[in-house]
Amino acid sequence: MAEVYKGYQASLDRFVAIKILHPFLGDDPEFRQRFESEARNVAQLRHPNIVQVYDFEFDPQREVYYMVMEYVDGPTLRTDLMQYQFEGRLIAAEDAIRIAYDVASALAYAHSRHMIHRDIKPAHIILDSSGRTVLTDFGIARIINGPTMTASGSMVGTPAYMSPEQGLGQSGDHRSDIYSLGVVLYQMLTGSPPYDADTPIAIVLKHINDPIPDVRRLNPTISPHLEPIIYRALAKSPAERYQDVGEMAQNLLAIKASRPEIVSAGDPLSMPSVPVKQPAPPSVPVPPSRQAPRKSGFWAATLLAAFSFAVGTYLAFTGILSSQFPQFVPVVDLVLTPLPTESTTDLLALTTLPPLPAVPEEEHQPPTATASLMPLNPAQTPPVCNYSYVVLDQTPENGAIYPELTLLVKEVVIRNTSQCPFEFDTRLVFEDGAQMDGPPSIRLGETVQPGTEVNIRLELRTPAYNPNASTISSSWQLVLADGTLVGAPLTFRFTILDTPG
Repeated sequence: MAEVYKGYQASLDRFVAIKILHPFLGDDPEFRQRFESEARNVAQLRHPNIVQVYDFEFDPQREVYYMVMEYVDGPTLRTDLMQYQFEGRLIAAEDAIRIAYDVASALAYAHSRHMIHRDIKPAHIILDSSGRTVLTDFGIARIINGPTMTASGSMVGTPAYMSPEQGLGQSGDHRSDIYSLGVVLYQMLTGSPPYDADTPIAIVLKHINDPIPDVRRLNPTISPHLEPIIYRALAKSPAERYQDVGEMAQNLLAIKASRPEIVSAGDPLSMPSVPVKQPAPPSVPVPPSRQAPRKSGFWAATLLAAFSFAVGTYLAFTGILSSQFPQFVPVVDLVLTPLPTESTTDLLALTTLPPLPAVPEEEHQPPTATASLMPLNPAQTPPVCNYSYVVLDQTPENGAIYPELTLLVKEVVIRNTSQCPFEFDTRLVFEDGAQMDGPPSIRLGETVQPGTEVNIRLELRTPAYNPNASTISSSWQLVLADGTLVGAPLTFRFTILDTPG
């Protein structure tokens, strides 16, 4: 929905970040008023952990809306987590607590001024060179979608970090931000978000229905004092979460200050009634309410809401809204995440599968209903694309050593492993890290049929040598012409060599 550029403001001798919202958003007759109102509110936020907005305006010559913001020199948390995953290790617990505390402090400040983020995720958290954690993109979700953002059945946020109520088509409130922050904290401590699946709707249904995967199974070293903070933030019901993110920040601060007895004391931190896949450690009290099965009425409401959401999304993104999107929209900053168009059909029905087998009592796991979306007429079902690819070869290899300020050509050979072609206008879009003087995006220029290969060529330039960051990474996302993301981002890594003299 937007592209971000680095600019230089000569009058103040400083670099700035310029976020340009895509022109088609202006087709909404109320967009300009909403943009000015929300941007003005965001510009009034003054907090060390929130990116500062300097200015916002409409350029009548180019017919674009833009915001000028503080330029933060550093990677996003998403880039760092990808690097840790690549190296097969986890972020240090003290760093995870510090980052979560900083984001919670930023949210507490914004919530006190009636500002809700609605899209907390690692890609919107920047870690600057001084160690400061900065939260970006406040107000963007509301600016783009408006106050009636769920009227068309679309969802606001990113499925992997979305609260259950947002997945059910509700706009959510400040407690939705708390849930998303809980997902980010979970990911930092375990290496992955709690839920993953092949499609966005499947991830959303897991947030609504599935028990929380046991954090101790994924990371046995997690402090028993930190565990209840995670579970409380990730409660399915907003009423069972922290009601004030400031309280969560204080609990994190207690652990950060090596005073965990503050966190473990008293009823406010008792675990909410959310199921987990494994029993909690003995040091964490588990109220009986966590072990009781939910009433069938809740599941009926959940399945009905999921059905309404799926049909609404189909209508919104395959019918009414499809004519308003340009042929290609490079995706840099997604707030609105529709279902993949290839997974929808002319008519959808919600089917409830038979009950799962009985679970032993010691696992404390209530029975769950599994919802699946399937067409009424399977004979007319198009292939499920599940767009993906594999890297067959790349030159130079990741980690290659290059001298500073040197031109290089990065070539990557990928194979289309999905059941649908990558169309002519599919592009590789710069997403994160060092752009290395590369283009914002490049077009494949050919249709890549399933099972066939394509060679992607990028002309880059290495940056100046930095002794504190000699290894750099550059992430690029393959994006179809309709904005559908293809697979995981391609991340290139180089080691920069100092040039004598």
